[in-house]
Amino acid sequence: MRSTSSFAASEPISIPDWSTDVSPTWASWLYAVKQGGTTIWERWDSMLADGSVNPGEMTSFNHYALGAVADWMHRVVAGIAPLEPGYRRILFRPQPGGGLTSASARHETPYGTAAISWRNADGGHSVSTEVPTGATARVELPGQEPREVGSGRFEYTVAQIS
Repeated sequence: MRSTSSFAASEPISIPDWSTDVSPTWASWLYAVKQGGTTIWERWDSMLADGSVNPGEMTSFNHYALGAVADWMHRVVAGIAPLEPGYRRILFRPQPGGGLTSASARHETPYGTAAISWRNADGGHSVSTEVPTGATARVELPGQEPREVGSGRFEYTVAQIS
């Protein structure tokens, strides 16, 4: 299965703990993205600012040890998680914070693409979901009753997501 995600903030986010920083400078999670990274790196500076590969030891560009953070970003920030094995039933429940203004995540399930995206929009948030054929989803958004949906693409507007 393949997963992708994206996250955005209106301005650099200042977080005291450097290990969870999402600013575009080294050492941070966003630094790897700004360097063209699409996986979780073993070390913050696996690729140096000039684009060269760090000559030191432990320079993996696909390292699971930090993957738990990516899982958290998908399940909590973007808000997509399996409710049943193989994503036959999907949970959409975005829980952004920390100054993020948008997020999206996609996961290739055995049934097809499951996806969610949300962004700030005119005093609230717009949320889009995609449920593959053969799967169902539970959508839990702030201020709304949870709903069950079948396959298809769905658009929602909520007063706020916090």
